[in-house]
Amino acid sequence: MNNVRKVLIVIILIFLAGNIQDAFSQVTCTASAPPQVAVGQNFTFTFTLNQRAQQIASYQFPGFDVLSGPNQSSSTSVSIVNGQTTQSNTFSYSFTLRAQKEGAFTIPAATFVVDGNQVKSNSVPIKVVAAQQAGTPQQQQQQQQQGTRNQQQAQPTFDRNEVFVRASASKTNPYQGEQVIITHKLYVGQSVNGGYRVNNATMPTQSGLWSYTLGDPNAENVAKQEVLNGKKYAVHEIRRTAVFPQRTGELTVTPMEIDFTANVITQQSSGDPFFDRFFGGRQSAQNYNLDLKSNTVKLNVKPLPQHNKPDDFSGLVGNFTMTSSLSRAELKANDATNLTITISGTGNIQHIDPLDVVFPSDFDVTDPRVVDNIHTKGNSVTGSRTFEYVIIPRNEGKFTIPKATFTFFDPQSGIYKTLSTNEYTLVVEKSSGQLSVSTTSSQKDIKVLGNDIRFIRTSHSNLKPMGVAFFGSLQYYAALLLPILLLFLFIIIWRKQIETRSNVALMRNKRANKVARKNLKTAKKLLEEKNKEQFYLEISRALWGYLSSKHHIPVSQLSMENVAAKLTQLNVSAQTIDSFLETLQQCEFARFAPGDSSEIMQEMYQRATDFIARAEL
Repeated sequence: MNNVRKVLIVIILIFLAGNIQDAFSQVTCTASAPPQVAVGQNFTFTFTLNQRAQQIASYQFPGFDVLSGPNQSSSTSVSIVNGQTTQSNTFSYSFTLRAQKEGAFTIPAATFVVDGNQVKSNSVPIKVVAAQQAGTPQQQQQQQQQGTRNQQQAQPTFDRNEVFVRASASKTNPYQGEQVIITHKLYVGQSVNGGYRVNNATMPTQSGLWSYTLGDPNAENVAKQEVLNGKKYAVHEIRRTAVFPQRTGELTVTPMEIDFTANVITQQSSGDPFFDRFFGGRQSAQNYNLDLKSNTVKLNVKPLPQHNKPDDFSGLVGNFTMTSSLSRAELKANDATNLTITISGTGNIQHIDPLDVVFPSDFDVTDPRVVDNIHTKGNSVTGSRTFEYVIIPRNEGKFTIPKATFTFFDPQSGIYKTLSTNEYTLVVEKSSGQLSVSTTSSQKDIKVLGNDIRFIRTSHSNLKPMGVAFFGSLQYYAALLLPILLLFLFIIIWRKQIETRSNVALMRNKRANKVARKNLKTAKKLLEEKNKEQFYLEISRALWGYLSSKHHIPVSQLSMENVAAKLTQLNVSAQTIDSFLETLQQCEFARFAPGDSSEIMQEMYQRATDFIARAEL
């Protein structure tokens, strides 16, 4: 008897499990739209499923223009009625349509593929009236109420079009090298009443633009209120970027993509007036996952004017000031003094090269120590770059350091401006450690250190035959000519040094490797400190600066395209060119890569070091 009972229980459980599986596996697909629209009116047509579809096999909208779609969204509804909680998932595929002409139309059923099976929706009749036909107020109210009921049955009051990302530029027609601010903002409408969040964001790419991320990354992103087309929005500034065009023509900033989740709470009647009166009816919370994409920003970059363009133009565009100072103007030979030059202002400060300062040949001058003080937490890139020279005069005298100039282009006034340092005079006295030309000697008593009669010298003396004299010999004339030859040799070497120092391009070429190694040393320190942003800027500065100095490429012409063509003309191997461009591109992408980037930073440092080592071979 017990065995029979167990068999019956197993059979009943299997039967119930099969029924439950059939109930859960049932897929529904509902199509909805307003019953009546006017010619030229935009409206939303929505397919709603209770399971996610792998694809839309077929759909047609005869008599209507498809303006956008399919726009996908998903939501989870949690309802609490009389203490019982129910949860359901909804997957919506919406289209924005516009009626072409009057008449009665029927949107045929669409076919979706769910778990390998085809599911069809219902067909939807729509009446299209003339645009000028308004109807009676009673008819309009009935149509509006009917359309509202249909929309509430298909989906909540959430309007997807009220959530979007907008990109804007402070200037769309800048000069080459001029600073442009690109701003990305997130707009969230009032229909999102239950909160929202940004899950992930894909940063835009920008070819031909040198960029800085502005703002404080640790600051709280507080929403501001804006009214757009009569609607209120909560607006968040997602990203603000300062870009500097490196070439002329049309440059494009690709769209920013955002994975966005909106939470919408709707209030519905529970069917019990007493319950609705005291508890406000039934609340339903739904989550919508949206893939947002901003608009594309295009910049039409103008070339700098050639009229009145100075020969010593630095390539910088912006607004700058310059100061200089000398730590000591009076000193002794072999002592040191410091010449400090600071350029401040708004613009691409990291592209300012050391000024061409002409020092007297009697001075030993070190390569300038570069100190950057760049601010990117405001609304633009500002700050200063300082060059500090250590000067050691080797001889006494009075020397002059002439003025050094810095020329830039001011986009506000549209003219080139030149700044200059002060002219400095150094008075160098004789060093206390130098030997004096005239010397005095004092007589000392001669003391006999041995006996009165010294030992007989047994070593061979340097005796010479009689009649042989040094005067008139070959060694005599050689000794006379040697100082003259040494003087000529000194003059040739001295003139060669002056010529070499006056050749700015050659000096920059010689210093290219040394400066690059110094930048890489700074990058190594930033790598150890895990300072990601400054590390990649230092790597880019080392590579661009090395290339500019080594191959005499002006800073204003440093771009991916120009560099590739220039290196090809200089017979640089294709492998070295590809390695350089790939390293720069990976530096740009890695700056905004999320997560731990220690291994990527180590790889970037090694690639930059290898490139400079190969280029010096």
